[in-house]
Amino acid sequence: MSRFQVRRVAVLGAGVMGAQIAAHLVNVKVPVVLFDLPAKEGAKNGIVQKAIDNLKKIKPSPLGVAEDAARIEAANYEEHLDKLKDCDLIIEAIAERMDWKLDLYTKIAPFVAPHAIVASNTSGLSITKLSEALPDAIKPRFCGIHFFNPPRYMQLVELIN
Repeated sequence: MSRFQVRRVAVLGAGVMGAQIAAHLVNVKVPVVLFDLPAKEGAKNGIVQKAIDNLKKIKPSPLGVAEDAARIEAANYEEHLDKLKDCDLIIEAIAERMDWKLDLYTKIAPFVAPHAIVASNTSGLSITKLSEALPDAIKPRFCGIHFFNPPRYMQLVELIN
């Protein structure tokens, strides 16, 4: 049996949980592409860049080493979905709205690598219902990975199949 190697992760959603999940991953030196909506004003990656910058200000710190924030690449759903093709794990961490999540899954599906695992950080929505927006080829690789807040300090993650 071969081991699944996670060399690069995409986190979808740069809110409190998404940004801290990204920080948790770079703490173990796994590069992350952090996605969010394109900003309406200023730089298109402004929302994500602000979230990355804020990681250095949060107490207790989600980063083991503040400089590791540089391992988080800012991206937006309008320009950078092709970056998903290089990711082994994609973790969705947007608001707990079924309609938003289903819309996002439909949007990302063409860009998911054939080996990648796709997961939701949902804490209460049905994983089965969420999977309905995904093509049949991705459904067996979809699961829930629910991190508790704050991810760095809560030594617990719930896996939902």
